[in-house]
Amino acid sequence: MIVYLGFKMTKMILDAWKIVALSFLIWGHYADCAAETVKANQPLSSRQVLAEFKITKEEVIFLPVRFKEKEYLFFLDTGASVTVFDKSLRSGLERPKRTGGTLLTEGETGTAEAFDAPEAFLGPLNLKDCGEITYVDLKMLSFVLGKEVSGIIGMNFLKKYVIQIDFDEGKLLFLQSASKTSPDWEEELKIEYHPSGVPFISGFTLDGIKLDFAIDTGDSGTGSLHRLIFKKIITEKQVRTSQVVAQTAIGMTRSRVARIASCSIGTFNYKNLIFGEGNFSRLGLSFLSRHLVTIDFPNSKIYLKKGKRFNKKDEIDMTGLHLLLISNQIVVHSVDKNSPAEKAGIREGDIILKVNGRNVSEYQMWELGQLKRAGDRKKITMTVKRGDDMKEVSFLLKRKI
Repeated sequence: MIVYLGFKMTKMILDAWKIVALSFLIWGHYADCAAETVKANQPLSSRQVLAEFKITKEEVIFLPVRFKEKEYLFFLDTGASVTVFDKSLRSGLERPKRTGGTLLTEGETGTAEAFDAPEAFLGPLNLKDCGEITYVDLKMLSFVLGKEVSGIIGMNFLKKYVIQIDFDEGKLLFLQSASKTSPDWEEELKIEYHPSGVPFISGFTLDGIKLDFAIDTGDSGTGSLHRLIFKKIITEKQVRTSQVVAQTAIGMTRSRVARIASCSIGTFNYKNLIFGEGNFSRLGLSFLSRHLVTIDFPNSKIYLKKGKRFNKKDEIDMTGLHLLLISNQIVVHSVDKNSPAEKAGIREGDIILKVNGRNVSEYQMWELGQLKRAGDRKKITMTVKRGDDMKEVSFLLKRKI
């Protein structure tokens, strides 16, 4: 998973027992799915709706998981091959089934262990069905997203379901698999699976290059390109790049992003999308949110239908500010050099009290992310506290690419 501070976090676990890819990327683009169960067992084109959830415009697709009589927020990550629980949910009494796994991020490594999955319920669905989980410290991710993140729902659970994400209507459905498809799901693409279990699609053409992309709902941006492809395109096309800060679970990295003039998949064409540079190519939630998305994992197919956001303009942060929510305060994690925020005098460690005249407590983190991408030369005013001193600063947003 990667979250661009936004916060970027790409993780893989490679060990003797299996390859486990954990990919969560949050650029501050689309969708947290505030997790409220709406319905279950309702018909949809002859398929049984096993669970239905409302989703809203935040950073990732959050879903409610009931564990030991309490409800926790997990998020949906098709780029993660394994389901993850936060370390705070570990009892301390259970013993790992396997040890010695390696947790790989974009810049750092750590260790991982496999455990038997406990009973935990997503609506009527039992996460115990995934077989195995691992525990990861998700505290930094919670600081970035501004709410407590307790886990990640990965492919070892999702692979048996059909999942439909309707971004326009604000709902997500878990459907029972069936051999027939609905005629209004439109563009059909075949899914292949990496040995880790992460789904890939082929047939995506980007500046004349045919690529395979991982389908990654844990990436809140448009996606990323394998670093060799990224380098080839920016060199041959002389594409301008920008650098982004990436905070992983176990370290900090920086990487580049670029605006790609054109790309296509099936009969759909896209203009001026922003892709990051990564260890592999992926399509993230901001890309998927342009469509009605139906992913039929059992039958290895994904269906895309143009939605209201199909032609939305792709943007990234225009302030240079990277913010965290710590102890109910919005704290400046870091400030990019020569950025509008740095030139206005904002520094690492400053506390943001007001934004555009409103108390910062009135904003959610994803709303602040939207303000940071509001448009070139848009004015932002902030009240900043440093020690015992307070001051008001103003600056204009500046589009980087």
